[in-house]
Amino acid sequence: MTARAVAALSGCAYPILPGAQGFDIKGGTVSVTVPEDTLQADKPSVPSGAWEEITVTDGFGYTITISARPERIVSLAPANTEILFAVGAGDRVVAVTEYCTFPEEAATLPVIGGYSTINIERIVAANPDLIFAYHGNGEENINYLKHLGYNVITLNADSIAGTLHDIRLVGEAVGCTETAEKLVSDMEVRLSAVSEKLAGVPESEKPTMVHSMWTDPLWVSGNHTFQNEMIQYAGGINAVVTTEGWGIVTLEKFLLIDPDIIFVDTGMGMGEGAQDVLKNYFLTEPRLSTLTAVQNGHVYAVNADIIDRGGPRLVEGVEAIASIAHPEIFGEYEPDRSTVSSPAPVLGIIAGLAAVYLWKRKE
Repeated sequence: MTARAVAALSGCAYPILPGAQGFDIKGGTVSVTVPEDTLQADKPSVPSGAWEEITVTDGFGYTITISARPERIVSLAPANTEILFAVGAGDRVVAVTEYCTFPEEAATLPVIGGYSTINIERIVAANPDLIFAYHGNGEENINYLKHLGYNVITLNADSIAGTLHDIRLVGEAVGCTETAEKLVSDMEVRLSAVSEKLAGVPESEKPTMVHSMWTDPLWVSGNHTFQNEMIQYAGGINAVVTTEGWGIVTLEKFLLIDPDIIFVDTGMGMGEGAQDVLKNYFLTEPRLSTLTAVQNGHVYAVNADIIDRGGPRLVEGVEAIASIAHPEIFGEYEPDRSTVSSPAPVLGIIAGLAAVYLWKRKE
């Protein structure tokens, strides 16, 4: 898969080069014939109870009034889906994207497309009363759904604090405020536990780290990203912090950076007992053989779902990175080999993250 293909997945023009001007993110639709009973079958009704009209403000700054308890919810991003299930509204989700693989129940729901390739016809067929969108869905798609009269709440987290805010927002919008608050509290406790264990670690003992999502070219997580903040929480130093958002660095620059630790996304062709292809690239590419991380065996594969999604499992990502950065404190890192063997989920994440960052550069 080339950088051109990765960019195309987000509906973007190629190339995206470091320092280059951002481009417009245009949404698209994929016309697919779907059996009527696949999307239009009603889910079991859920007693709505008393509902007081509420107004919330989404990640775009738009206000959305919700007059009745949402009973048919469509999620347009994996993080949204995970949040909905975690706060207790999973039984009201009626359709998701092809990348919504967690929890297991989400993977069985009707699919409405990818990030920027959402299928409007499928969404209409799902008959939603509330849609949770994400920046990477494309401004054109989101605006069109609003034009059709749907209530659309767009989430916009690019940090841990933003993720906690989104969890509260979703909880309020679907009537699960108490569950959402408990979830946020539990996440904050776990994050604090990591910070407390690292309190005595001097700056000189914090390893330099790079998170890479792809290798042709090298896509990395720079500033203003989840992964940058997660590295900091985990007691590391992001070696590519001068890179804007999720961007590209040249191989030559990567060699000069020479990080102590490299961690990459899983889900890229991993089979039972096999190495992840991204990890294998760093370990076998002759031009990278002089890297400190390679020579010391400090190249790690991490479940992409817990480090690339702004959802409840983000704290698991922090804990995993902390084990990689400071095994003497948190114990040796144990890779999660439960991810799928198809590259599609991770490529979709790359596309979505790139779309999010580039859209924000326009604002």
